[in-house]
Amino acid sequence: MQMLMSFGLISQMAAVVLLVLLFMLLRRHAGRRPYFFAWSNAWLAFAVALIALAVRYNLLPSAAARDTGLGGWPGICYLIYQFGKLAFLVLLLRGTLLYLKGVAHPVFGLMRWLWAVVGAITLISVAFSPTLHAIMFWQGLCNVVVYSFCTVAMLTLPMPRRSLGTRTTGIVLAATLGLWLIYMAALLDAVIPEAHIGLNLQSLLEGPNYYLDLTLCMLLAFGMVLVLFEDSKREIDTAHHELRIAHEQLLRESLLDSMTGAYNRRAFNEGAGLEDAKGTFGTLVVLDMDNLKDVNDVYGHKYGDALLRHFASVLRSGLRPSDKLYRLGGDEFLVVMPRALANIAGPRIQELIASAPSLKVTDTGALIKLRASVGTANFSSVENIDIALHEADRSMYAHKRASRNERTIPGMRAESGG
Repeated sequence: MQMLMSFGLISQMAAVVLLVLLFMLLRRHAGRRPYFFAWSNAWLAFAVALIALAVRYNLLPSAAARDTGLGGWPGICYLIYQFGKLAFLVLLLRGTLLYLKGVAHPVFGLMRWLWAVVGAITLISVAFSPTLHAIMFWQGLCNVVVYSFCTVAMLTLPMPRRSLGTRTTGIVLAATLGLWLIYMAALLDAVIPEAHIGLNLQSLLEGPNYYLDLTLCMLLAFGMVLVLFEDSKREIDTAHHELRIAHEQLLRESLLDSMTGAYNRRAFNEGAGLEDAKGTFGTLVVLDMDNLKDVNDVYGHKYGDALLRHFASVLRSGLRPSDKLYRLGGDEFLVVMPRALANIAGPRIQELIASAPSLKVTDTGALIKLRASVGTANFSSVENIDIALHEADRSMYAHKRASRNERTIPGMRAESGG
């Protein structure tokens, strides 16, 4: 049984040391997660405690006759063991509180007072306990309190915060709490033999407990690492979501004309807004403003820009939801009209422009009427839309040449005044 205990203790110690190395490697990825730093420190304290106990029973065999007490190296080993196990509990509690609310202080006092309590319990339990089992009894009382709190805390998180990691951690804590309740029943026989409780659980404390503890330690560490990974994944998902929104916003801005809010030529070239036109026929309407240059020369670019915005607003007011407006550049616009015919769409757009309200010059009170040359062309599918655009351009320029003699500055001024 002594050999089983020694082998089980060394196995648990080696496993916890490996967990410490794992948690230390993961600390660099913990970022702004202080709860994980507290948990990693907890495993370090656990490893120190087990190392001290292993030294006591494997490197100090000559002192085996005197099991406990404060004197000599065995006493020092027990002090380190007890303080390390209790420090594990304090750091486990600290990490849980930090994960819950970012608060490191429990409701019953500041964290530094807990360390004072840990020190006092360590000294008293080692000084007045005749056996290791008696030391473990004191430890068990603290375990029951801390594991109970942490179990309830992890298993009663709000629904949005519950995850596989938190449930795993909470369930393992609950299992560890149950195991320690069994240990406490066994330790009562060891600490108070005259009580004659008669549970016959002494054999559980002579070696098998190390393997049970080892299994639960591994599962608890798995739950903690899973909590960290889930936290990191949520942060990464949030960053990806924000990047996607920023990318979509930049893409949208790159496809829109900042002056008029219409799609730009790049959007047309990349097919943005043409989704409804795919698989059906339609009409392209090309428009070129006839008096933008004159307005810029007479009233300045302020009113030239205002005229562009007014022109785009007038066009939008007469378009269907499926129709898309593009500013190809300068004073040239394009309207894509799915399921429309040129002989109907062209006159409709011309009438819309002719009946549009004039733009008022606030400085002088003059009115600027919208003037534009219009060209149309039908397309049978979006595959030949470039051919239709070329034909609509030719039609627009033919219209512009036919009405060129009517577009003079005096004529513009006369119409602007009326």
